[in-house]
Amino acid sequence: MLKTADFKQKLWAEIEQLSPDEVERIYKLVMLVKDEFIDTADEGRYETKGWQQAEREATEAYRKGGLKAYAGVDEMVDDILADTDE
Repeated sequence: MLKTADFKQKLWAEIEQLSPDEVERIYKLVMLVKDEFIDTADEGRYETKGWQQAEREATEAYRKGGLKAYAGVDEMVDDILADTDE
C-alpha cells in the first residue's frame, strides 16, 4: 500500500490536469463520500428508526426493480451532483 503522501502526490498530479468544472465535480464527490462513508465515528446512525426505514424502502425498491439504472459512471455522477445542487 502506498503511503498517504504518495496518494496525495498522485491526486495532485491528476487534479492539475482537470478543468475548473471537473475540479468542482471531484470536490463535490469527495465531500459526499467523506460525509456519508468515511466519517464512521458515529455508527449509531445505522440504528436510528429513520435509517432502518430507509433501508427497508431501499431493499423493497431494489426487489421491485424500482432503482435507477445508469449507462455509465458519468451518468450516475451527473445524477448525484444534480441532487446535491438542489
